[in-house]
Amino acid sequence: MALIYLVRHAEPALRGVFLGSSDPPLSPTGLAQVQALSLPPLPIYASPLRRATATANGRPLTILPGLREIDYGPWDGLSWSEIESRFPTQAAAKLADWTGFDIPGAEPWPAFTSRIAQTLPLCPPPAIILAHLAVNSVIHSLLTGSSPLTFQQNYAEIVTLES
Repeated sequence: MALIYLVRHAEPALRGVFLGSSDPPLSPTGLAQVQALSLPPLPIYASPLRRATATANGRPLTILPGLREIDYGPWDGLSWSEIESRFPTQAAAKLADWTGFDIPGAEPWPAFTSRIAQTLPLCPPPAIILAHLAVNSVIHSLLTGSSPLTFQQNYAEIVTLES
């Protein structure tokens, strides 16, 4: 069995909001996390977003646009309290069915999961996939059969999967 290392990017400068397709740099804490990150010498496949590529810390990588984070559309850059205030009906619908309710103007969950499923074969194991929480949750779900909603991963955390 081959290994896949799912790595979530280090802490971004912008926190407490839905980042989605936003592209902030890493925070000072994130930069320290990058220095402490110990990755095996394997091919790295990464999201094109700066918070992922900066986490690679100059290591050679293959950027795959399909690994970018889900686009939350009008919710990008907003905190949950701002979303509830500005979009109360949509926020309630999303909480009731996170993967089933599509935010108007955002990337639909089925299209997002399809994009990840189509990109995953471009990352042959053994490999490192350096991406985002939602991306990694879908990859984990595809490889293990678990719900993407149960997946948790901290900034700069490595989750090892056998494929």
